[in-house]
Amino acid sequence: MTRTVAVLFNPAAHRGLAAQQRPAIEAALHEAGLQAQWFVSPAAGQVRPLAARAVAQDPQRPLLIAGGDGTIGEAVNGIADALGRHATPWPPVGIFPLGSANDLVHNTGLPHAPRDVVRLVLRGRVRRMDVLEVNGILFVNNAAVGAEPYISMIEKRIRRVRGVWRYALAAFKGWWDNPSWFMRLRWDDGHAEGPMALISVGNWPRTGGVFYPTPGADGFDGRLTFVYAQAMSRWRLGPRLLRATSPAGGHVRMSGVVQRHATRLEVHCEPPAPLHADGEIYTSSGAQFVFTVHAAWLPLFWP
Repeated sequence: MTRTVAVLFNPAAHRGLAAQQRPAIEAALHEAGLQAQWFVSPAAGQVRPLAARAVAQDPQRPLLIAGGDGTIGEAVNGIADALGRHATPWPPVGIFPLGSANDLVHNTGLPHAPRDVVRLVLRGRVRRMDVLEVNGILFVNNAAVGAEPYISMIEKRIRRVRGVWRYALAAFKGWWDNPSWFMRLRWDDGHAEGPMALISVGNWPRTGGVFYPTPGADGFDGRLTFVYAQAMSRWRLGPRLLRATSPAGGHVRMSGVVQRHATRLEVHCEPPAPLHADGEIYTSSGAQFVFTVHAAWLPLFWP
C-alpha cells in the first residue's frame, strides 16, 4: 500500500484534551515508516472543509481521522463534498479515537491505541460501512430528533464535568424536563403518529457513551434502525431510560417504545424539534426530517 497518509486532526475534540495525543500519533506513524500530511483544524466548524481539501488533493490516499464522533461525522461530509455524493471509491479511512465517548470505535470494536490503528492501516484490509443521511447531512453513528438532541444541547452547556458523566448529568436534566412533540412518522412499510418524546436513528447501537437507544442497529446491514418513544410521564420514562443504558436494549421491549428497521424514514414534528447527527446539533427547530441509508459507502480499515 501507499506509504503516505493524510491525517485530519481536531485538537478541540474532548474539550481540547485531544491536542495532547498528537505526539503519540506522530510516533506511531514514524515507527511504521508512514509519511503523513497533517490537516489540523484551527477552529470549530473547520473539519469538514479540511477533509474536503485533503481528499481533493489525492482521492486515493488513506485519510486518518483523529478526533471524536463529531469529527468523524464532519469528515465524512467533507469527503462527499470533495468527491460528490455518488462517486466511488472513497479513500480508505482510519480512526484515532480522541473524543469524549468514541461511540463509533466502541460500536465497531476498532482499536483505540495509535500503534494498533496504524497496524490496521499497514495491513490494508477494509470493510465498507453504511452511511446514513438526514436532510442532506451524512452521519455514521447516530442521529435523533426530539429529546436526544435536547439532551445534547444541555450536555454542551455543562463545563465542570467531563467524559461520560457529563452525558449522564445531561440525561438526568432532560428526563426531568421531559419535553414532547406531536410527530408523524412514515417508513418503508409502516407509519405512526402521536405525542412522542424522541426519534433515535442508529447506524450502530451506542451513543453518548452510555446509551444504547437502537440496540438492533448494524452498520453493515444496508438499513437504518430507528426507535420512537411515545410521550409519557417522567416516572414511566425513567425505567425506560435506565434500561437504555444496557447493550441488551430492554427498553425496546417495554410499552411505549418501538424499534423498527427501514431504508427510509420521514418525520414531521409539531412544534419544530431539534436535530443532532453524530453528536453535533444541526438545528434547534426543524419541522420535517427525511432519513435515508447509503449502503457500503465508507471503507474503514478493518482487522
